[in-house]
Amino acid sequence: MSAALRRRLPETALAAWYVVAVIFLFAPILAALVYSFNVGVVNKQTATWTGFTLDWFPAAWNDRSLRRAVGQSFVVAFWTALVSVGVGGALGYAMVRHPARGVRRLLAGVTYVLLIVPESVIGVSLLLFYAVTRIPLSTATLVAGITPLTIAVVALIIRARVLTLDRRVEEAAADLGSSRWQTLRFVILPQVAPALAAGAVMAYTFAFDNLVVSAFLTTPRVNTLPVYLYGSLQYGPSPAVYAAASVVFVFTLLMLGIAGLIVRSSRRPPRAGAR
Repeated sequence: MSAALRRRLPETALAAWYVVAVIFLFAPILAALVYSFNVGVVNKQTATWTGFTLDWFPAAWNDRSLRRAVGQSFVVAFWTALVSVGVGGALGYAMVRHPARGVRRLLAGVTYVLLIVPESVIGVSLLLFYAVTRIPLSTATLVAGITPLTIAVVALIIRARVLTLDRRVEEAAADLGSSRWQTLRFVILPQVAPALAAGAVMAYTFAFDNLVVSAFLTTPRVNTLPVYLYGSLQYGPSPAVYAAASVVFVFTLLMLGIAGLIVRSSRRPPRAGAR
């Protein structure tokens, strides 16, 4: 074996392993997308392809319970994104600009803990807390259960953006008589706005797709789409469920793509001569 071949062997093996991992992760999703167009047998999905049809997409939309779950998911995702942007934005900024080094480390530690704690632990803990305190499960309690993760995600996005800000611009604004509030409003916020938008999209997507925490905190009257889809599989998968799951997958890809474009645009250097 030549020296050049020995040098390329690890890279080839790593590339092959990457391809295998991608196929393993995305093959089930591709199968679900394909079988959402399958006719099925007696309104049930089968492993055998029985024909192509688009009827399951309007059938999924005509399902009243499914539409209610979709609407509830939109409501939960909206409030989760709103809370996450407010709290996570402040947290991400304080992780960089707080004058006390110990406080910055503490905030960073809390943020990483929110990311590390398993969602199942959060779901069980909150369910027990609500039962002991006799707080009825509702949309608000569900939003409170999902927001810890999304707050941490938004905080890290804002932190990364704040680290790149030029403090000389803020100092120049202060020299011109700008107060702290005016500097925050007219200097800092416009620069971190793309990061806030990207964080909002990420938080919205994570909340819309959340299953683990939602499975513990939903009720028959407050039910989200992922929980509905998971519960419907217990009675035999319908092609309409595959159609709804396909729409959710495409929606998730679209939202993540928007977030990526926003982050990418925020990192572009300003054009020469731009004010």
